[in-house]
Amino acid sequence: MKHTLLILTFVTVFPQEIVGIQCYCEGHFGVTCIDGYCESTSYCMKTWILANSQGCQETFADLSELTCQTNRKGLVSCFCNTDKCNDDSFEIPTDVVLTVPPVMKCFEDDLNEDNYCYGHYCIYERDLTRNEFGDVFPRTAKPRRGCSDPNYTQDLSRKNMCKIENDWLQCICDTEFCNREQNIEVPLGNVICYLSKRDQSERTKYCIGQKCYLFYEDINNVKEKGCSSVNDEAPEEEKRLGKLGYYTYCDENLCNGDLLPSIE
Repeated sequence: MKHTLLILTFVTVFPQEIVGIQCYCEGHFGVTCIDGYCESTSYCMKTWILANSQGCQETFADLSELTCQTNRKGLVSCFCNTDKCNDDSFEIPTDVVLTVPPVMKCFEDDLNEDNYCYGHYCIYERDLTRNEFGDVFPRTAKPRRGCSDPNYTQDLSRKNMCKIENDWLQCICDTEFCNREQNIEVPLGNVICYLSKRDQSERTKYCIGQKCYLFYEDINNVKEKGCSSVNDEAPEEEKRLGKLGYYTYCDENLCNGDLLPSIE
């Protein structure tokens, strides 16, 4: 299906600012630590057993009923949502029930079932390319397949979904050898977004998705714009709008302009 890009001019309105919390941070979770702290719009996090560390957890999901999690390697992660709550006094609750999710075999790189890996999830990833109409197509390079044993810095509810973000597709599934091919279709959407990668020139590009995003990390002055789409059955938190860490998501044409630096 061909899309026609209609370039519109209007005032960008971002969702209301979300007040964040400060967390103790050791830099193990892909966040920027400043003087031992990070800022989170969601939760603070702490891990034990295999690795003792602290950081921020950014998610639209409600983790209030799932405060602690574990994986097959024995790593325990717990969350809290008040300022600096993941300090040295924060311990694994004595009444918490830790259940290890199922473990399965997944294809690893090729489709040889004798060349497999073990994980809680199977992963299928592929690079995409876009034409002048905004449609996406697989690149000629072969897809990447493998396993995931997350520290649960990702939400458990994402275990069966596919997501397209700019020129990249990732699918996560939880049945044996489910990562043979892309197993779930992703409707592209019809929202026109600005597209600029962190290593791209300033030449204006566009993409089409279900929602737009603007990533802005002011410490290193890193900026990225793009579009995001998920399958219809993806968890609702994957479809939400608003500010999430360094990201702001919106769903109107060209809503991911250069206004984010004014949003703290």
